[in-house]
Amino acid sequence: DKGEEGAESKESPSLPSILPTSPDFDPILFLTLVHRNTSYRELQDSTSRLSRKTDNQVERLQNLVRDNFALFIRCSEGIDVFAEQSGSRSRNSRSEHPSDNAQLDNRFGKLDSIAELCTEQARKSFKPLLDNTNEVRKVQSALAVLQRVAPLLQVPSLMRQHIENANFSSVVKAYRKVLVIDKNHCDVDLLQYVRAKAGEAAQDARQDLELILADETSSGNSLLDAIRDLGELLELLEEEEESKSGASVNKSVTTPRSSGHASNALKGGTFTIDRHVICVRDYPPALSCLFLQTTHFRSLVDKAIASTETTCERIFRGEGLDNTSNHSSTGGTSSSEVSSAGASSQRSRDKRWKFEVLEARVDATKSAVALAKNWLPRLLQIGLATQEAEKRRMARQHRRQKMSALSAPTSSSSTGESDSHAGKNMMSAHDVFKSIVNLALTRLVEHIAFCSLGCANQGSKVRISSTFGKGSSDRLRVILKSPLPPTQTGKSASDLAELAEAIQESNESMLTIRSLSEDGEVAKVAYHSPLEKCSQLTDDAVIMIEQRVCIYSFDACARKCSISASGSGVFDGDLLLQCVQKLSDDLTRSEECSKEIEKGCFMVSQKCCEGLAGYVKDRSDAARLRVVAECANALNTTIVDVVREVSYLTNGQSESLESNLSSVISVLERDMFDVFLKSVKRNVSACARLGLIENLSTDEQQNKGPDESVPFPPYLAASFLTIVRCRAQVERALRDLSRTEGTTYQFLALQTASDGVVENICLELKSKLSHVRPQADVFSIHLQFLISTLKKYLSDEVLSLASDTRRMLLSASTGGRGTGKGMGNGPEGLTAVENLERLGRVYVMCLGD
Repeated sequence: DKGEEGAESKESPSLPSILPTSPDFDPILFLTLVHRNTSYRELQDSTSRLSRKTDNQVERLQNLVRDNFALFIRCSEGIDVFAEQSGSRSRNSRSEHPSDNAQLDNRFGKLDSIAELCTEQARKSFKPLLDNTNEVRKVQSALAVLQRVAPLLQVPSLMRQHIENANFSSVVKAYRKVLVIDKNHCDVDLLQYVRAKAGEAAQDARQDLELILADETSSGNSLLDAIRDLGELLELLEEEEESKSGASVNKSVTTPRSSGHASNALKGGTFTIDRHVICVRDYPPALSCLFLQTTHFRSLVDKAIASTETTCERIFRGEGLDNTSNHSSTGGTSSSEVSSAGASSQRSRDKRWKFEVLEARVDATKSAVALAKNWLPRLLQIGLATQEAEKRRMARQHRRQKMSALSAPTSSSSTGESDSHAGKNMMSAHDVFKSIVNLALTRLVEHIAFCSLGCANQGSKVRISSTFGKGSSDRLRVILKSPLPPTQTGKSASDLAELAEAIQESNESMLTIRSLSEDGEVAKVAYHSPLEKCSQLTDDAVIMIEQRVCIYSFDACARKCSISASGSGVFDGDLLLQCVQKLSDDLTRSEECSKEIEKGCFMVSQKCCEGLAGYVKDRSDAARLRVVAECANALNTTIVDVVREVSYLTNGQSESLESNLSSVISVLERDMFDVFLKSVKRNVSACARLGLIENLSTDEQQNKGPDESVPFPPYLAASFLTIVRCRAQVERALRDLSRTEGTTYQFLALQTASDGVVENICLELKSKLSHVRPQADVFSIHLQFLISTLKKYLSDEVLSLASDTRRMLLSASTGGRGTGKGMGNGPEGLTAVENLERLGRVYVMCLGD
């Protein structure tokens, strides 16, 4: 049966195959099954590639034969010759020499022994050379291996080098390279040694980075770099620290940078700053750096206050700023126990120590402001870095909790609770600023305010608390609580303004340092900056000291202006303007000082007016006119500029300043000019007199020829000279200045003088009517000439009086017709008027415009 089944299987046809190596390979079936989705173009490209590959193999084989053709020919000829010789020898040996095969074998054996002997001899002769060759090969192999792992072998030395150069970012990069060595599965002792040494160098770098974080002299950028490098290094050391015991982790390996800083009795990373013990390794790098630097800042604030108190106490005891005693004896005697011989020196010492205490307060203010300006940006930089690190840590923790809750809810609950508990117990950057920085900065600002102000301004609601000197002597406390002199106040005001600007910038930056929620996002609660109280206290101190600067500046300006006014009769408004402009450059809270600025400007103007009033005492009318000119010039130019500058300075809050200043100056100007006008009236009344009245007889009047000139009346000449003199005096002093009403001073002076002249002449003519009756027509012509010449300067009352007087003279003249008998009848009267105008033309020209 089996034979029949085998015969049937052999006779049955075989199935086609898709294997290219099978004898039953069917290309059609192969293409159908394997390349059913292949395009014709792709099949054509594959065929071309196979053709090129086959052609390349054939071409390489041809090239091989072509290059070694001579060797192939020689081998072929040798094979042919050897085959022919072997064939002929075998035929001959079988027929003639049957022992030739044995000889041939013997000959081959001798050749083999000779070859072996030669080989042995060569081995003995060249043994050293071969041994050296083997060693060289081993060394070369070892060098090749070392060359491949050279970067790893150099890591420990490179890390030490970078540590010495304080290039810790390179230390981290180098240590990251050596971590490719698997210490658990690496059998090479050298690589294990390299990793161990690199770990020691990493621990040294960690200690140096911790020392940088604890160094108060490190710059802000170096602290940020140290935080970043220490964080990266700790991530790399986590695996090492988990595998090692606590003792090996916290071992203290001293380096050139770390020697002498940490106590051996404390565990690694522990620092003591002013009785505050802080372990860096209990917190993340950024938070530990913030703890250390804020502790340094708090310590420096305490030292600054203690130093100021010590300096003031030393000065009060009689020691100078250079620790040298100012007393003649070294005993600690008080000032009441000094002998009478040294009374003068004691008085000078009393003045000197007070001045030195004031200077010490100024120096303390300057140093405290420098401390705040230096440390606030530094702490804010660290706080921002801590905030970012907190966000990353809490975000990672939140993601880890989510992943653990999804993977193993039961097991992850305990870990999640422990992580969240640890996160809640750890302080944030906002908490550090609120609990440490805020208190220290508030104390520093109170110290600066006490040193620069001493006490609050009168009427101020702010209270200045004493930061030192509470147990000092009463005399010293009085000096400490007294305001600084003007010069020292100006210095402290600029320092306080810089402090306020620095705290304001820090307070704005605190908007980014806020409490975080569990997922690392900013908590959506009402935000109160920890530095808000410090900022408000600083603003109050700046406002108070700038108010004092205003008071001192205007007081000094008032003294100078008063001296200039009383001595030279000058209203120095430019000095007041310069004072206001200087305040605009110095003040930073000018709007809050608007009342002081307005009062100061009013005081300076008042002092100037008092000085000008004192200047005109026992002086002539020229001095009064000068004062009037100064007041008018101030009202028209200087006061306008001052009011405009004050308006810019106070943002338009001094609305009543211009009216107040104008009222003060106008009162003085009005009083001085009224006194001058009264003097003009007195002078005019003395000059405008008729004098001796000549009564010519009829024969004398008829005997005068027509060509004989009549002189200009003397009383008219004197009156006109008085008016011209008044005009020249006013014009020289006041020029074309106008009063606030718009009328020029010259017109007012001429009006007063003209009214006085005409009024006095009219009154005298009325009083002497019986004497002037014979010449009434002449005086009426004179009066008409006065009215026509001075008409634009005469007031309505005086014009009415002059008209009445002229009518009186005309009615009293001869014949009652007013023809003027003394001057000639008819045309003679007109001729007399023309002659009078011709003679008085000079005076009329002097009174013209």
